[in-house]
Amino acid sequence: MREKANFALPKVTRSANSGSQPLPEYPVLRRLATVCVSAFFAGALLLPFASTAAESNQSQLKDLQQSIAEKEKAVKQQQQQRNSLQEQLKLQEKTIAQASRSLRDTQGTLTELGKDISGLNTSITKLQKQQATQQAMLAKQLEAAFRQGQHSALQLILSGEESQRSERMLAYFSYLNEARQQAIEALKQTQTQLAAQKNTLVAKQGQQKSLLNEQQTQQQTLEQARSARKKTLTSLEASLEKDQQRLVELRQNETRLRDQIARAEREARARAEREAREAAKVREQVRAKEQQAKKTGTRYQPSEGERSLMARTGGLGRPEGQAIWPVRGRIEYRFGEPLQGELRWKGMVISAAEGSEVKAIADGRVLMADWLQGYGLVVVIEHGKGDMSLYGYNQSALVSVGAQVRAGQPIALVGSSGGQGTPSLYFEIRRQGQAVNPLPWLGR
Repeated sequence: MREKANFALPKVTRSANSGSQPLPEYPVLRRLATVCVSAFFAGALLLPFASTAAESNQSQLKDLQQSIAEKEKAVKQQQQQRNSLQEQLKLQEKTIAQASRSLRDTQGTLTELGKDISGLNTSITKLQKQQATQQAMLAKQLEAAFRQGQHSALQLILSGEESQRSERMLAYFSYLNEARQQAIEALKQTQTQLAAQKNTLVAKQGQQKSLLNEQQTQQQTLEQARSARKKTLTSLEASLEKDQQRLVELRQNETRLRDQIARAEREARARAEREAREAAKVREQVRAKEQQAKKTGTRYQPSEGERSLMARTGGLGRPEGQAIWPVRGRIEYRFGEPLQGELRWKGMVISAAEGSEVKAIADGRVLMADWLQGYGLVVVIEHGKGDMSLYGYNQSALVSVGAQVRAGQPIALVGSSGGQGTPSLYFEIRRQGQAVNPLPWLGR
């Protein structure tokens, strides 16, 4: 048998001096009193704890909000720093582009100057030999004249010798004098040429020395810009967040490129439409002339102007490997390969030696030649019918906006602009604004 719980409470009595009687003992009242007392003490104990928890939560919320504000401020500062570094990188790579182009031009001038100096040295050597020969010949003539000195023309006249022999001797002396005079004049002319060429040589050598000093200065400027660019890249890489931040930046770079090309297209649209209309008329005229020539059994050859206009406005045609390679090298990335996250390469990256010539794959007109974040120094060529080719990461551009270019013409120099680690070329083909695989257009 289960025993009953015994809620025994001590008897509550009044004070002895109050004269009151003891309270009656009721079990139910005792239980009720016990519960009330327990609740009272429990409430009294929990109240301080509830107040402390609320204050703690408020404090934690405040700390969290402060941490968020500090983080947002740090992110904003980091973004400002990154933007500043990107602008700094842009200026440095533009300096590299200018210095490398100047260095290339100076090197070309030095090469031509070297050829001139070499030619002058050869000519001077030849003239010196000629002068020595002339001097030796003149010396022999003078020696012969000296030996014949006792038989001067006057002596022959006064000697009373026979007339015929005198005339022969006078003619002989006249010939000798004329030969000496010619030899003297030839020697003078040789000496004049020799002096002039020596002066020219000295001037050329001075120009060469000046150009070599200029080349050294340009090289130092280039190296300093490259060193500064390397530091900027290190700072930039340190400031960039991995993965997600890189993904966001790549999307922004692509958007900038698309917007820049669209802006350039808008600016050039009127001219492009005018050229397209002119090209259509020229094609009709050429076709008519070809048919007329065919009737007469001949063949019509379009003029250079007609051919150029039709070529640069006729588009790239079908992808049948008819275009030349912009630069020869190893393909690092191909069209469609993963770039970052869900992003994929819109073109191809070809590694090549720094300073190698980048060539236009087909005739066209330069639509853009400017620095663009993520792509560095970019050259874009429009080929008509909505086709264009894009060349990025360049060290320097050799053409300017609006220039007409021929297939195979050098338009830029390979570099690593845009923050690239190694020299390479980024190459795209766009058709009606959409990037397409460029490889099928390129020949073997």
